Amino acid sequence: MDAKEYIEKGIKRGRIHHSILLEGGGEEAVEFFAKALLCGGQCQGEGWRGEIYRVRPQGKSIKISQIRELLEVIKLKPFAAPRRLVVIEGAELFTPEAANALLKTLEEPPPSTYFLLLTSSPSALLPTVLSRCLLLSWEGKKTAGKRKLRSLQGVKTREDLRDFIYSLYLFLRDWVCWKEGGSPVYFPEEELRKARFLPEMTGDILQRLDKIYSISDRANLSIARAYLGKLLQEMGIGKL
Repeated sequence: MDAKEYIEKGIKRGRIHHSILLEGGGEEAVEFFAKALLCGGQCQGEGWRGEIYRVRPQGKSIKISQIRELLEVIKLKPFAAPRRLVVIEGAELFTPEAANALLKTLEEPPPSTYFLLLTSSPSALLPTVLSRCLLLSWEGKKTAGKRKLRSLQGVKTREDLRDFIYSLYLFLRDWVCWKEGGSPVYFPEEELRKARFLPEMTGDILQRLDKIYSISDRANLSIARAYLGKLLQEMGIGKL
Protein backbone atom coordinates (compact mmCIF):
# COMPACT_ATOMS: atom_id res chain seq x y z
CA MET A 1 0.00 0.00 0.00
CA ASP A 2 1.42 3.40 -0.90
CA ALA A 3 1.51 6.37 1.47
CA LYS A 4 -1.41 8.27 -0.07
CA GLU A 5 -3.70 5.26 0.01
CA TYR A 6 -2.74 4.48 3.60
CA ILE A 7 -3.42 8.00 4.84
CA GLU A 8 -6.70 8.37 2.94
CA LYS A 9 -8.01 5.07 4.31
CA GLY A 10 -6.65 5.85 7.78
CA ILE A 11 -8.47 9.20 7.96
CA LYS A 12 -11.75 7.52 7.02
CA ARG A 13 -11.42 4.77 9.62
CA GLY A 14 -9.93 7.08 12.25
CA ARG A 15 -6.77 5.07 12.71
CA ILE A 16 -3.31 6.17 11.58
CA HIS A 17 0.03 4.97 12.88
CA HIS A 18 1.57 7.67 15.07
CA SER A 19 5.11 7.32 13.67
CA ILE A 20 5.55 6.97 9.91
CA LEU A 21 8.86 6.55 8.13
CA LEU A 22 8.42 7.71 4.56
CA GLU A 23 10.78 6.91 1.72
CA GLY A 24 10.71 9.63 -0.93
CA GLY A 25 8.11 12.33 -1.56
CA GLY A 26 9.83 15.43 -0.21
CA GLU A 27 7.74 18.58 0.18
CA GLU A 28 4.86 17.16 -1.83
CA ALA A 29 4.53 14.36 0.73
CA VAL A 30 4.78 16.73 3.70
CA GLU A 31 2.03 18.92 2.26
CA PHE A 32 -0.23 15.92 1.65
CA PHE A 33 0.32 14.43 5.11
CA ALA A 34 -0.11 17.79 6.85
CA LYS A 35 -3.38 18.65 5.12
CA ALA A 36 -4.78 15.15 5.70
CA LEU A 37 -3.80 14.93 9.37
CA LEU A 38 -4.33 18.51 10.51
CA CYS A 39 -7.56 19.40 8.74
CA GLY A 40 -8.84 16.29 7.01
CA GLY A 41 -7.90 17.63 3.60
CA GLN A 42 -10.43 20.48 4.00
CA CYS A 43 -8.02 23.22 5.03
CA GLN A 44 -9.15 26.83 5.32
CA GLY A 45 -6.66 29.65 5.69
CA GLU A 46 -3.07 28.99 6.72
CA GLY A 47 -3.32 28.80 10.51
CA TRP A 48 -3.11 25.01 10.56
CA ARG A 49 0.48 25.26 9.32
CA GLY A 50 1.40 26.44 12.80
CA GLU A 51 1.10 22.84 13.97
CA ILE A 52 3.84 21.58 11.66
CA TYR A 53 7.09 21.31 13.59
CA ARG A 54 10.21 20.59 11.56
CA VAL A 55 13.53 19.09 12.50
CA ARG A 56 16.32 19.34 9.93
CA PRO A 57 19.91 18.12 10.14
CA GLN A 58 22.34 20.66 11.58
CA GLY A 59 25.45 20.17 9.51
CA LYS A 60 25.80 16.44 8.89
CA SER A 61 23.52 15.12 11.65
CA ILE A 62 20.40 15.54 13.77
CA LYS A 63 21.68 16.31 17.24
CA ILE A 64 20.39 15.51 20.70
CA SER A 65 19.92 19.24 21.46
CA GLN A 66 17.38 19.40 18.61
CA ILE A 67 15.47 16.43 20.02
CA ARG A 68 15.44 17.92 23.51
CA GLU A 69 13.95 21.11 22.10
CA LEU A 70 11.36 19.06 20.19
CA LEU A 71 10.36 17.14 23.31
CA GLU A 72 9.69 20.40 25.14
CA VAL A 73 7.54 21.73 22.28
CA ILE A 74 5.30 18.68 22.06
CA LYS A 75 4.48 18.85 25.76
CA LEU A 76 2.11 21.67 24.78
CA LYS A 77 -1.27 20.83 23.27
CA PRO A 78 -1.84 21.82 19.63
CA PHE A 79 -3.95 24.97 19.32
CA ALA A 80 -4.09 25.89 15.61
CA ALA A 81 -5.39 22.47 14.54
CA PRO A 82 -6.73 19.35 16.26
CA ARG A 83 -3.43 17.54 15.68
CA ARG A 84 0.29 18.32 15.43
CA LEU A 85 2.65 16.93 12.79
CA VAL A 86 6.37 16.61 13.54
CA VAL A 87 8.40 16.35 10.34
CA ILE A 88 11.95 15.03 10.69
CA GLU A 89 14.00 15.40 7.52
CA GLY A 90 16.99 13.17 6.84
CA ALA A 91 16.02 10.70 9.55
CA GLU A 92 18.99 8.48 8.68
CA LEU A 93 21.24 11.25 10.07
CA PHE A 94 20.27 10.89 13.74
CA THR A 95 23.23 10.67 16.08
CA PRO A 96 22.83 7.61 18.35
CA GLU A 97 22.23 9.94 21.31
CA ALA A 98 19.51 11.86 19.47
CA ALA A 99 17.82 8.66 18.31
CA ASN A 100 17.85 7.18 21.81
CA ALA A 101 16.35 10.36 23.24
CA LEU A 102 13.41 10.08 20.83
CA LEU A 103 12.65 6.34 21.10
CA LYS A 104 10.12 6.49 23.93
CA THR A 105 8.23 9.34 22.25
CA LEU A 106 8.14 7.55 18.89
CA GLU A 107 6.64 4.57 20.68
CA GLU A 108 4.17 6.54 22.80
CA PRO A 109 3.76 10.11 21.50
CA PRO A 110 1.61 12.71 23.25
CA PRO A 111 -2.08 12.71 22.28
CA SER A 112 -2.78 14.23 18.86
CA THR A 113 0.92 14.29 17.89
CA TYR A 114 2.11 12.42 14.80
CA PHE A 115 5.63 11.91 13.46
CA LEU A 116 6.63 11.86 9.81
CA LEU A 117 10.25 10.81 9.35
CA LEU A 118 11.60 11.42 5.87
CA THR A 119 14.45 9.39 4.41
CA SER A 120 15.95 8.32 1.13
CA SER A 121 17.61 5.31 2.75
CA PRO A 122 15.49 3.40 5.30
CA SER A 123 18.17 0.73 5.77
CA ALA A 124 20.57 3.40 7.08
CA LEU A 125 18.42 4.12 10.14
CA LEU A 126 19.29 2.70 13.52
CA PRO A 127 17.24 -0.47 14.10
CA THR A 128 15.83 0.97 17.33
CA VAL A 129 14.23 3.79 15.30
CA LEU A 130 13.25 1.67 12.31
CA SER A 131 11.36 -0.82 14.45
CA ARG A 132 9.10 1.86 15.92
CA CYS A 133 7.87 3.25 12.62
CA LEU A 134 5.48 2.22 9.90
CA LEU A 135 7.52 2.26 6.69
CA LEU A 136 5.73 3.59 3.61
CA SER A 137 6.91 4.60 0.18
CA TRP A 138 5.62 7.74 -1.56
CA GLU A 139 5.91 6.03 -4.92
CA GLY A 140 4.25 2.89 -3.55
CA LYS A 141 7.15 0.64 -4.51
CA LYS A 142 7.33 -2.70 -2.80
CA THR A 143 10.34 -4.79 -1.95
CA ALA A 144 9.77 -8.51 -2.03
CA GLY A 145 10.59 -9.77 1.45
CA LYS A 146 12.93 -12.73 1.34
CA ARG A 147 14.38 -12.73 4.85
CA LYS A 148 13.92 -15.53 7.33
CA LEU A 149 14.75 -15.35 10.99
CA ARG A 150 18.16 -16.83 11.63
CA SER A 151 18.64 -19.71 14.01
CA LEU A 152 19.84 -18.92 17.51
CA GLN A 153 22.16 -21.88 17.13
CA GLY A 154 24.12 -19.80 14.63
CA VAL A 155 24.89 -17.11 17.21
CA LYS A 156 28.54 -17.85 17.99
CA THR A 157 30.07 -14.37 18.21
CA ARG A 158 29.04 -10.89 19.33
CA GLU A 159 28.76 -9.91 15.69
CA ASP A 160 26.34 -12.82 15.18
CA LEU A 161 24.40 -11.60 18.23
CA ARG A 162 24.01 -8.06 16.88
CA ASP A 163 22.99 -9.41 13.46
CA PHE A 164 20.36 -11.63 15.09
CA ILE A 165 18.95 -8.78 17.19
CA TYR A 166 18.89 -6.52 14.12
CA SER A 167 16.93 -9.20 12.26
CA LEU A 168 14.42 -9.30 15.13
CA TYR A 169 14.01 -5.51 14.94
CA LEU A 170 13.24 -5.79 11.23
CA PHE A 171 10.83 -8.66 11.85
CA LEU A 172 8.96 -6.67 14.50
CA ARG A 173 8.84 -3.59 12.27
CA ASP A 174 7.46 -5.62 9.38
CA TRP A 175 4.93 -7.34 11.65
CA VAL A 176 3.58 -4.01 12.93
CA CYS A 177 3.52 -2.63 9.37
CA TRP A 178 1.62 -5.71 8.17
CA LYS A 179 -0.91 -5.45 11.02
CA GLU A 180 -1.44 -1.75 10.28
CA GLY A 181 -2.21 -2.42 6.62
CA GLY A 182 1.19 -1.45 5.21
CA SER A 183 3.45 -3.55 3.01
CA PRO A 184 6.16 -5.66 4.69
CA VAL A 185 9.60 -4.89 3.34
CA TYR A 186 12.01 -7.48 4.68
CA PHE A 187 10.00 -10.59 5.53
CA PRO A 188 7.40 -12.44 3.47
CA GLU A 189 3.91 -12.63 4.95
CA GLU A 190 4.21 -16.36 5.58
CA GLU A 191 7.06 -15.62 8.00
CA LEU A 192 5.09 -12.89 9.76
CA ARG A 193 2.10 -15.17 10.25
CA LYS A 194 4.22 -17.41 12.46
CA ALA A 195 4.21 -14.82 15.24
CA ARG A 196 1.46 -15.23 17.81
CA PHE A 197 1.85 -12.26 20.13
CA LEU A 198 -0.63 -9.49 20.82
CA PRO A 199 -0.11 -5.95 19.45
CA GLU A 200 -0.07 -4.57 22.99
CA MET A 201 3.06 -6.64 23.69
CA THR A 202 5.05 -4.73 21.06
CA GLY A 203 6.27 -2.00 23.42
CA ASP A 204 7.57 -4.48 25.98
CA ILE A 205 9.30 -6.55 23.30
CA LEU A 206 11.00 -3.44 21.92
CA GLN A 207 12.24 -2.37 25.33
CA ARG A 208 13.71 -5.80 25.98
CA LEU A 209 15.39 -5.84 22.57
CA ASP A 210 16.79 -2.37 23.24
CA LYS A 211 18.29 -3.61 26.50
CA ILE A 212 20.13 -6.55 24.99
CA TYR A 213 21.11 -4.54 21.89
CA SER A 214 22.68 -1.83 24.07
CA ILE A 215 24.97 -4.35 25.80
CA SER A 216 25.52 -6.68 22.85
CA ASP A 217 29.16 -5.61 22.53
CA ARG A 218 29.91 -6.97 25.99
CA ALA A 219 27.14 -9.47 26.69
CA ASN A 220 27.75 -13.05 27.77
CA LEU A 221 26.71 -14.97 24.66
CA SER A 222 25.11 -17.92 26.44
CA ILE A 223 23.02 -15.63 28.65
CA ALA A 224 22.05 -13.48 25.68
CA ARG A 225 20.97 -16.54 23.68
CA ALA A 226 18.86 -17.80 26.59
CA TYR A 227 17.25 -14.38 26.95
CA LEU A 228 16.47 -14.20 23.26
CA GLY A 229 15.16 -17.77 23.21
CA LYS A 230 12.65 -16.91 25.94
CA LEU A 231 11.64 -13.77 24.08
CA LEU A 232 11.05 -15.73 20.86
CA GLN A 233 8.82 -18.17 22.70
CA GLU A 234 6.76 -15.30 24.11
CA MET A 235 6.41 -13.91 20.60
CA GLY A 236 5.00 -17.27 19.55
CA ILE A 237 7.84 -17.94 17.14
CA GLY A 238 9.24 -20.83 19.15
CA LYS A 239 12.77 -22.08 19.13
CA LEU A 240 14.93 -21.20 16.18
